Amino acid sequence: MGFTCTKFRTALVGVAASIALALSTILIPSVAGASIITIDAGDYANGDDLSSVSPFVDLNWLDGSYGYRPVTARTSFFSGDQVFGTFELGWTECVNRYECAMGFGMAFREAPHWVSLSIRFTNIVLSDLSSVGWFAFDASGDLLALDFIDAYGSQPGQYYALNIAVPGMHSLVVGGGGYPSAGDFERLSFAVGVPEPSTLVLSGMGLAGMILLRRRRR
Repeated sequence: MGFTCTKFRTALVGVAASIALALSTILIPSVAGASIITIDAGDYANGDDLSSVSPFVDLNWLDGSYGYRPVTARTSFFSGDQVFGTFELGWTECVNRYECAMGFGMAFREAPHWVSLSIRFTNIVLSDLSSVGWFAFDASGDLLALDFIDAYGSQPGQYYALNIAVPGMHSLVVGGGGYPSAGDFERLSFAVGVPEPSTLVLSGMGLAGMILLRRRRR
């Protein structure tokens, strides 16, 4: 009798999982799975406007309170490759606000889980004033966090990955301090989205089935 009852409960879990999957596709709004978005300047021709090539982010060459210009693919004077360009990081007329920041600006449609920028260092790194920095801002444009990385001593032509993860970050500005930049920004990657709810539901039902199956075997 106990074996029959346990077998019935295991079968019931399988039926419930099928029902949960069907209901999740109807009742739970579809959410895009987590995605990694990559924009590589090398994929474009010299002079191409890269400001809105992705629906997830707007790219701008910020000049603080003096305004902004579109980011275009350009040929690096150092490597000859297509890059986003070199940028000076700083403030104009005010501080701690996105609209006053100078540099390579990224305004995200939704807060990314992380952002990674690929930089190829130029001969500017031979100066002890060379550095790479970033400012992160919330949805209201207020400064959340900042950091500067000393690039002095790095070899010209060397690649460097600037990895940034700030909760609640909706915009980011990067660039060089002391010089326009210690290198050329070549590639941007960032992660957005969350796992689909139906996946979480099925995972829970599957775990319950495994527990009952184990009890049945005992």
